[in-house]
Amino acid sequence: MTGLPAVKVGDPLILVTGNKYQGDEPVTVSRVGRKYLYVSLHGHERQERFDRATGVEEGQRGIRARLLTQEQYDDRAQRDSLFTRLYDAGIEVAFRVRDDLTTDQLRSLLAVVETKEG
Repeated sequence: MTGLPAVKVGDPLILVTGNKYQGDEPVTVSRVGRKYLYVSLHGHERQERFDRATGVEEGQRGIRARLLTQEQYDDRAQRDSLFTRLYDAGIEVAFRVRDDLTTDQLRSLLAVVETKEG
């Protein structure tokens, strides 16, 4: 994921919280500073601030919320699906190397595994 340096006020983003009781939510950029972004949900600005370079919530401990563009969100969902399919085929990719693999590499690996199974 490449961060959010090009976003501007009014751009739609997706807030990913990591909270199993609260799903991911569409938000709108309400303010853009030199270092931080602020977003609004249902017309009200949220109190959290997000690092422009990473999209990660600042000032929290534990699991931090993250802002993603729709494209980043879709890519993340596809990667999760590919990891699941690889696992179902008997290949478990270690968490420490997952970020090093591109989505295209995962597709290629899955294609090889599925060809051998078929």
